[in-house]
Amino acid sequence: MKNATAFLYIIALLISSCEKSLELELKEEGGNLVLFSFLTPDSVFNVHLSKSVSIFSIDDFERVYDGNITVYKNGKMVDDFIFPFDMMWAYRENITFTYGDTLRIDAFDSEGNYASGQTIIPDPVPMVVNTRKVVGSEYGSPVDTVLECKIRISDPGTAENYYQLLIYEDICVFEEDDSVCTRNKIDYSKTDPVFYVRDQEESLIGSLDFDGCFSDYLFDGEEYEITIYIPNQYILSSDSSFSHRRILFFLLSHTRQYYDYFRSRIIAEYGYDLPLLDPIRIYNNVDGGLGVVSGYAIYSYTLNLN
Repeated sequence: MKNATAFLYIIALLISSCEKSLELELKEEGGNLVLFSFLTPDSVFNVHLSKSVSIFSIDDFERVYDGNITVYKNGKMVDDFIFPFDMMWAYRENITFTYGDTLRIDAFDSEGNYASGQTIIPDPVPMVVNTRKVVGSEYGSPVDTVLECKIRISDPGTAENYYQLLIYEDICVFEEDDSVCTRNKIDYSKTDPVFYVRDQEESLIGSLDFDGCFSDYLFDGEEYEITIYIPNQYILSSDSSFSHRRILFFLLSHTRQYYDYFRSRIIAEYGYDLPLLDPIRIYNNVDGGLGVVSGYAIYSYTLNLN
């Protein structure tokens, strides 16, 4: 299923800094290559390359002026190019890949710095969505009316699987002879057991919102129905000026690498305001440097409201 437009809204969630327990002594003054790539067959191949900076620097990153990127698909080189130093991301339309492919990205510069990351593109997992309006008292909420969503997932039993459920509202409004559409992310309730954090996860204090990330720990290889509730304002009667309103459900299938990276980043951000906590390590799967290279797949469902 192609969801090219979804990539524009999802990619913003898939970047920040990183770490992993490596037998690697990274330079405290910066200068390590930073490599990010979040890959899905629904969009163009993308890669970010930069250098880390000292903790005393006022800059977020350092540009790489002489960086080179080599891309391998299933063990065969498919591209080799100089990274554009004036761009945050490089996009390569000539690189095609699909579910199940293994992609490796190697980066180096003229100073001998090297970084490499590898990922497998996971398969999309279908979902079935059923909805109904319910009063808040049916699930212990003071809200008058909500949209109850039952999302059924058939989890493949071949391996551990990692997911993220993102929900958006699309509103299209008439303006003269054209229409203007806006997309808003919906902060839905995450009271279903799949969103609870397991005791085995390290360094977690309190209850955190992991933005819809969860694993198949509770239903490995089985069918499971997630129950969520969407707030009242998204199901109110539409204004006559609206040409179209819909709710979009995106079920992302992630790799373990991204799952660990994303959750550790949220824990670290939570710990920034708690000075008594030990520093939280952010997951990194890039050898020789910093960053994350990870594949993902998208399955989508559209609920038209009018």
